[in-house]
Amino acid sequence: MKKLAFLDTETTDLDERTGDMWEIFLILREPGRDDCGFWYQVRPDLAQASPASVQIGRYYERSRVTTVNMGMGKILCTSAEAPEGAAWIKRYTGNPPAPGDYYMDRSAAAIAAQLARRLDGATIVANNPAFDRKFLEKFLRGHGQILTAHHRMINVRDLLIGYIDGRLAAYDGKVEDAFEPTAVPYVEDWLVGAADSPAWEIVGVAEDPATKHTALGDARLVRDVYDAIRGARR
Repeated sequence: MKKLAFLDTETTDLDERTGDMWEIFLILREPGRDDCGFWYQVRPDLAQASPASVQIGRYYERSRVTTVNMGMGKILCTSAEAPEGAAWIKRYTGNPPAPGDYYMDRSAAAIAAQLARRLDGATIVANNPAFDRKFLEKFLRGHGQILTAHHRMINVRDLLIGYIDGRLAAYDGKVEDAFEPTAVPYVEDWLVGAADSPAWEIVGVAEDPATKHTALGDARLVRDVYDAIRGARR
């Protein structure tokens, strides 16, 4: 199995020419190893940011880097519990423990170097990989690195459409025979055009509204959908 990088980015604009990546979560999957997650946030320059993009990603609500200088960032712990080993810093928020409370300060350049190494030779798997790749390339080049991930990527939404088409072809277009009863309404909505894109629920994956438009939640969703389609759900 090839090296896969399930990932999602949050950005300050939809256009990489005026916007920047401020958050990324990637899950690396390599042969013979357990999946490993890496979560980063970097202080962006908001001078040309899109207010809509900043608001959709809930930057001011979720960001752990609003008070650091531009050019700095954080490695965030995905667990709310105290991690072992590395010298993590605890951020006291007055709220219940949450992922990201433990962190390590790093420069954006150091984060770029880590990302470049980890993505080297990987196949990117994402909901919109072309979008994420543009912002990743801009971020890495801006800090003296380069993206050397495989040039071919996997769009998990396209993968889902192919799965639907394949099931329908195998069952002569009979939706009720091709899919589980819980999936049938979602497939029918997609086929009649009531939905802009097929729902993840078709393969038994439900998106948590609380983690929508977060790099952590969206990357995990991508992995779960991929695994459900491939029959290797973890």
